[in-house]
Amino acid sequence: TAPSSFASSFVGSSAVSMTHYSAFADARERKQVLVLAACLCGAAALALIATTSSLSSSELSPSTSTELIGTWSQPKGIGIDKEPYSAPANLWLYWGSSTNRRFTGSGEHVRHVFKMGNIAGGEWRDPRFLRSLKGGMFNKLSQKCCTTLLFPPMQWDFLVVNANKVIGQNIRAYVANGNSMVLTGGILSLEFINRYFYYQLEEADGNYDAGPFLRLPHFQGLSAEQHDVMEPAPKVLPQVGIEVTSVKKESLPSGASIMYTSPFNSAVFAIKFCMADNPMSEDAAPLPPIKVLPRDCAASAAAGRPCSCGFICYLGYDWRDPYPSRWDTALKQTVDACSMVPPENAGPELQRELQAEPTAQPEESEREMEADEEKKEEQMEAGP
Repeated sequence: TAPSSFASSFVGSSAVSMTHYSAFADARERKQVLVLAACLCGAAALALIATTSSLSSSELSPSTSTELIGTWSQPKGIGIDKEPYSAPANLWLYWGSSTNRRFTGSGEHVRHVFKMGNIAGGEWRDPRFLRSLKGGMFNKLSQKCCTTLLFPPMQWDFLVVNANKVIGQNIRAYVANGNSMVLTGGILSLEFINRYFYYQLEEADGNYDAGPFLRLPHFQGLSAEQHDVMEPAPKVLPQVGIEVTSVKKESLPSGASIMYTSPFNSAVFAIKFCMADNPMSEDAAPLPPIKVLPRDCAASAAAGRPCSCGFICYLGYDWRDPYPSRWDTALKQTVDACSMVPPENAGPELQRELQAEPTAQPEESEREMEADEEKKEEQMEAGP
């Protein structure tokens, strides 16, 4: 019986091992079949891609191209579908005593629109922040061309100096030398324009205009490039409570371009400001340049006194509301449009003069200095 039981157990174990072997073989075959199927699918996909790329765009119908490539929709949302914004390279922001620089102030809101400044020492700092109109930095900017100075709403202070003295002359010279000043809403901004540029702008009756303010299809006095820049701006700007200070159209001077308007007032406009040499000026007694109306620039140039012009732009909104609005987009486009140099400054000689560094003067050698001193001594000895 023992041999027979041993034989039966051997046969049983052999049958079990054969069963495991057959199961392993079946699994291996299935794995090989799956790998082969995957390879065939990959080869078919590569062949389809190669066939699609070999076809020209004219051979593919819209339906065929959609089926092969698939569909894609641009994401929508606040800030998702917009390109990152950075301030223009020639933009300066007035960050002086009149600006409300608090966290919820109007100056901070305007700064945030253009993403200017970095936090340092517990405050916003930037090389293009202008702290004062009385310092040497503004004196230097007023003698050069092609920058834009943006004024947030004046709330805390107002510059009071003699408009006929050096600081007032620098303010007018800054604009006349091909630069632009962009002032934002409020009576103080209008008073600044009237005081230092000799205008008589008047706010709307009762200092209130219910709006809305429509963008005009054509801006008289602006170039075609400036029209193109203003095209993305909103077509309608609202009155936000009582925060928009508009100006009577009849008080705007010659050379003004109305951008946004209601029936009787304008909330956004640009004034072309020009100056030319004083005809009474002499080498022995030089006089400062005088204001010239843009329509008289041709006659002034014919008389040998070419005009030099810039823009004064005004937006009536005071940016006290902390939330984004259409006025933010209008401010960006207005800054870009007003930053363009007027055609009166397109002359190569004037451009070279305005682009030159005003403070860069060649140093005299020792011989030249001695020669100058000898000339002065000779003149003193010769007497009057």
